[in-house]
Amino acid sequence: MDEIEVHCSRCGSADTEVEPGDGETKKGRCSRCEKSFLAAPCPHCGSYRIEGSYGISVGVKYSVLVSTVMCKDCRSEIPARDPGREGPAQR
Repeated sequence: MDEIEVHCSRCGSADTEVEPGDGETKKGRCSRCEKSFLAAPCPHCGSYRIEGSYGISVGVKYSVLVSTVMCKDCRSEIPARDPGREGPAQR
């Protein structure tokens, strides 16, 4: 079975562990920023490889959630979504 690559919706890292889900929104934890997150697919191509809302993977840390992020596959600008409750990742 192919695994879907899901990037952290906080920092954009690909170093994530994702729980099996029953819908399109994926719940996971990021090994890089050590936070839990919720990720939704790109509405254009369905990829979960989306820039983080905090911009860390692009070299800048935003202090406020940005309004749009870019899909790393189709390069579409999409509305940023709340990455979920901020807190330590559950192990």
